[in-house]
Amino acid sequence: MLWLTSIYAELLYAEQSSATGPHIQVQLVSEYTQLNPTQTNWIGILLKPEPHWHTYWRNPGDSGEAPSMQWQLPSGLSVGEIIWPIPQQINVAHLVNYGYEGQNLLMLPLTFTSSAQYQLGQQIEIKVDLSWLVCQEDCVPGWATLTKTFEISNQQQPSAFKPLFAQTRQRHPQAQKLSGRYEITDKHIVVSANPPTSEKWQLLPLKSSIIQHNKPQQIVASTPTQTSFTVLRSDYFIDDKQPIEFLLSDGESAYYLTAQYNTGLTTAAVGTESPHLALILLMALAGGIILNLMPCVLPVLSIKALSLQQQNLPTLTKFAYLLGVLISFNLFALAIVIFRQGGESLGWGFQMQSPWFVALMAFLFLAIALMLLDQIKISNGLTNLGQSWVSSHGFASQFATGVLAVLVASPCTAPFMAASIGVAMVSPPLQTMLIFTSLALGFALPLTVIFCLPKVAKLLPKPGAWMESFRQFLAFPMLATVIWLVWIYLNQTNSSAQLILLSALLLFALFCWLAQHSKGGLKVLCGLAIIACIVAPFYFSKTQVAIEQKTQHTQSYLKYDANKLAELKANNQVVLVNMTADWCITCKVNEQVAFNSSQVQTALADDSVHYMVGDWTNKNSQILSFLQQYQRAGVPLYVVYAGNHSEQVLPQLLTPAMLIEAINLAKKELNHES
Repeated sequence: MLWLTSIYAELLYAEQSSATGPHIQVQLVSEYTQLNPTQTNWIGILLKPEPHWHTYWRNPGDSGEAPSMQWQLPSGLSVGEIIWPIPQQINVAHLVNYGYEGQNLLMLPLTFTSSAQYQLGQQIEIKVDLSWLVCQEDCVPGWATLTKTFEISNQQQPSAFKPLFAQTRQRHPQAQKLSGRYEITDKHIVVSANPPTSEKWQLLPLKSSIIQHNKPQQIVASTPTQTSFTVLRSDYFIDDKQPIEFLLSDGESAYYLTAQYNTGLTTAAVGTESPHLALILLMALAGGIILNLMPCVLPVLSIKALSLQQQNLPTLTKFAYLLGVLISFNLFALAIVIFRQGGESLGWGFQMQSPWFVALMAFLFLAIALMLLDQIKISNGLTNLGQSWVSSHGFASQFATGVLAVLVASPCTAPFMAASIGVAMVSPPLQTMLIFTSLALGFALPLTVIFCLPKVAKLLPKPGAWMESFRQFLAFPMLATVIWLVWIYLNQTNSSAQLILLSALLLFALFCWLAQHSKGGLKVLCGLAIIACIVAPFYFSKTQVAIEQKTQHTQSYLKYDANKLAELKANNQVVLVNMTADWCITCKVNEQVAFNSSQVQTALADDSVHYMVGDWTNKNSQILSFLQQYQRAGVPLYVVYAGNHSEQVLPQLLTPAMLIEAINLAKKELNHES
């Protein structure tokens, strides 16, 4: 048991500057071996977790807990705030935490006040009560009292840790402070600021109750004078119009940002500091042209161009593709203007923030890939709309190609697009429409030129047998896009929803193949099955959300109490004990996956079953005593009791079936069933 009680390191390492707990070593260190009363002295807490274990930043994210320090200093000394190194994002299941893997030093300034009266050569003692949390799949808290004695001297000698202090300073946020503004919508916080150039900025709030940490952030507007970020609000966000503090980080450098409340995004980006409108329109035109080269778009347009280069198209038909592109882009711009007037903030590709749209796009790109591989060859019915861009040459086909091209291009951003769209997002409605029209003209220009100028069309490779191989090769960029979309869908939902989508995509491809080899009624059944595959992810994802929302609000439990547990066991009751903590990653995953399932909720609703929760978020001697009974140093711990007859210690990673089986087994034992 000595290894367990080492979490109370102050008992084992009294009057020492270092301590060891499970999976971590901690130490009170200083930059110099002496303290100089005439200048700022730097001390620090060195945290050295074992490989693959981590500690936490000041805002731990979805779970976890930052180190805490209570200093005991002689009179005349004061210690400043912790200087936190730039944290890294730590993904565990569907949770996102902020912290440090490996060794990290938390530096603090130590200064002498004007009233300090010390003599050179005098010895003084500094003491700190330290608590921490170290996590991998499970989390183990620890406590220690660290003590270090210093001599007062004007002549300082570097300590062995001085190089570490220098290295840590390189990992601190920049001294420059940024200011910005924010506005709020029903679901989002929109933050506008002017950070230095970087493509990987991410907003990390200093408080955990501001945003949903595991949801993607989007840059909705970027100009030379302003960048706007859209992040999903936390369910615990309080709209008090107070300033919000963030760390703006790209992983390598960071700035502290204070955002003041604003009734709406500033439109200064369109003022005198903005590039001239003509320049913005030219940038949009160039961006639209380059957008044709994006992996999602190029296969569609390549096949269309090659299939039409030998066709003599009517004049109106030649411009049908351009018309489809113009209408699609302007409908997009109109949606942005309308939503902006209603207080919402949207950006290019905003529809990609919707899981249902991402799923539909995955089906669309899979269908295109199957067409390119000759697995969809239906020449009539609704599906003809999907393949008309390959084989037909009429006005409707050309127009549909333009709409389809814009649809598949919407997730992409080409060079020159970011700045022009950024200005469009904060411009008056007329300028917004002009910028998107220019973008549409650039996007439609290459293929329209090919359609209208026979001399240009002759520069394309001659048709031949190579086109068949080339067409089939282009299916693979489509399949790669499907993989990317499924990955986005996972980030927006959860692993269960992703599995449903993947299964539906597989069955979709299977029934498309079967439809090619079927006739009559069986072909109709395959068509219905294809529709069912597309609908299934939306139905099951909504059902799962409804179940989770219901169980989160109906779940009830008893607060852990040793006497109450003993009473229930003496009365031959089934008791499920869940030892958890808010900072425990595995605990949170199990709550979502196992405890919140409808089957487990039904089992816990039985009058003969009692659900008892011990919350170890803060120190609790009763819970520690319970953990020690089972030789555990931390949570989670799950135990099912069949009265005083037996007990089952469950694994740390749970499934609904494990919980239900354990509860039923306890019931049988109490009922003397075999």
